Amino acid sequence: MLKQVEATIFLIGFPNAGKSTFFNLLTGGNRKVSNYSGVTVDVGQGELVTNKEEGLQLNLVDLPGVYNLIPTSIDEAVTVQSLIDLDDYHQADKVVVLLDYQRLEASLSLGLAVRDVVGDDNLVFVINKDDESMLSSKIVSALEKETGVKTLSTSALQNDGKLLDEFLRTLSYANKIDLKNKLPMTEESLTYFSKTPVFERISIVSEREVSSTINWYHDKARDVLSKVDRPVENRSGITEKIDRVVLNPFFGGVIFFGIFYLIFHALYTWAGPVMDLVESSITLFGEKVGAIIPEGHLNSLIVDGIIGGVGGVLVFLPQIMFLFFLLSLLEQSGYISRAAVVTDKMMGVFGLNGKAFLPYMSGFACAIPGIMAARTISNPRERMATIMTLPLITCSARLPVYILLIGTFVPSKTVWGVFNTQALSFFFLYFLGSAAALVIAKILRLSMFKGESGNFIIDLPLYQRPSLRAATMQAWRKGKSFLRKAGTIILGLSIVIWVLSTFPEPNKELLEGKTEAEQAAISLEQSMLGTMGRTIEPVIKPLGMDWKMGVGLLVSFGARELFVSAMGTIYALGDVDEESESLRERLMKEVDPVTGKPVFSLAVAWSLLIFFVFALQCTGTMGVLKKETEGWKIPLIMFTYMGALGWIGAWIAFTTLS
Repeated sequence: MLKQVEATIFLIGFPNAGKSTFFNLLTGGNRKVSNYSGVTVDVGQGELVTNKEEGLQLNLVDLPGVYNLIPTSIDEAVTVQSLIDLDDYHQADKVVVLLDYQRLEASLSLGLAVRDVVGDDNLVFVINKDDESMLSSKIVSALEKETGVKTLSTSALQNDGKLLDEFLRTLSYANKIDLKNKLPMTEESLTYFSKTPVFERISIVSEREVSSTINWYHDKARDVLSKVDRPVENRSGITEKIDRVVLNPFFGGVIFFGIFYLIFHALYTWAGPVMDLVESSITLFGEKVGAIIPEGHLNSLIVDGIIGGVGGVLVFLPQIMFLFFLLSLLEQSGYISRAAVVTDKMMGVFGLNGKAFLPYMSGFACAIPGIMAARTISNPRERMATIMTLPLITCSARLPVYILLIGTFVPSKTVWGVFNTQALSFFFLYFLGSAAALVIAKILRLSMFKGESGNFIIDLPLYQRPSLRAATMQAWRKGKSFLRKAGTIILGLSIVIWVLSTFPEPNKELLEGKTEAEQAAISLEQSMLGTMGRTIEPVIKPLGMDWKMGVGLLVSFGARELFVSAMGTIYALGDVDEESESLRERLMKEVDPVTGKPVFSLAVAWSLLIFFVFALQCTGTMGVLKKETEGWKIPLIMFTYMGALGWIGAWIAFTTLS
């Protein structure tokens, strides 16, 4: 909870207008994220850095981006509801509408709509992206005269936030905001609200009336700007020239695949050393803690259960943050909107629209941020179809399993003189998951979520130079959000897995004369987890898997990458990773004592790989799904159908290759 402040400011504006950049400049990145009442949409809050020196304590609330005050998504409804139900969420003292200099007419129409709701005394305009200081004080004064709203023109890229800070501190905060007029709203828009807004503050109108209202504000903005003598820039002309290539049906697709190939190539190249550093740091930390705590169950719980379990997830945090850093650069530059346009036609074949592209792309790092990113999809049917297929996208947690099994059982050969068989195997697994997601999305759109596709309307901002600072802050916030959403679930599950794998303890005679690694393997075999593995063996036997692999599958529900360490424990090898030669050799040499045949083979390896492609083995994802869908119904349906796909796919792979 934030401490009591003297004044609260709402920050409202277009998506990509620079709200987050200004928020970070003013608050020093001290963003406290809270979930809006009734939904899981994040609302950023922070106190101004200068509160330490100033008597007036200002609290900034960064609301989700909107194009107008008629919401078409859950995110947009949060902003509108904050304005309508002021007493319920925050008693705001001032509203700052951030106008985009590159889209001044469109964003001014939003500002004028907000003005008519809250009044000009409670509102200020801040024009961002005036990088070349094109708007003189004379022009700003003329704009203030025409709108009746105090205005500042600045640039988040060129300034350090001091100008805006001083501007906000010169304002009067004597009166709380009180709505001046009712807000027109359609019945459909009300479905996006977390609760029914106060009816005294809205008026239900038809779609035609809403369109007429939006057009009226655009005309009003155009009229206001026609009376202001603004300089003319040719940046829009440059953007149009670039778009002729970027949005070209052929070259646009080539550029799209080229950019995202480079992103994922850079992702694994850059994040790899950091992941290794995190992994070694966690191992060292576990050793230090283990040396302090006396040997026994408490030591094992903390070192093996908590540090080992949570550490297995932390290892992938750098990759997630790198992905969002790069995506932020693309978003700031203006390309992400173009990528959605390029993919819209393809996504339309599967009953989705271009806005599903970004959640799917996020899913390559982790399904959790991808599911959260689906909030921007306005059509609820398309949003649910996207969410229910997104975990099929190959996330980074599957990589250790892929590396272990492909590196061990798929021979490294060159085919057609160019392609490596192991690289082709990786590509096939990524392609299979992505293709399955799109096909099943189409099936869902024809059945459970049948209905017309939503209109694909997206704003194409002018191209601009991205801010490394803003991208870094975005990556940091997404990383914290990931840990907050998934960390608590993983922590709890790590403890549960430790209990299941530790108790009941084996007979001491079985452990005598055995090495530490052999004792760990025996303990696991005799534990509840080992019993559970033997219990499910009849179910996975047709897939070529035995109870030991069953234990690995059960453990991987905590985090898929734990399958590798579970195999190391089962085969008494101690700490291993996906590239450990000792584990690879043991898997190749393991023999079934009954049949005398190898336990692992190419068929078994592909059976496991296909199962990992389809099955929903991630409790962190299940937890976020429960929050996003407001119940367990959808997560359980997903768990069931993906588990069935995994079993059938694994059976086909094993039967075909045996």
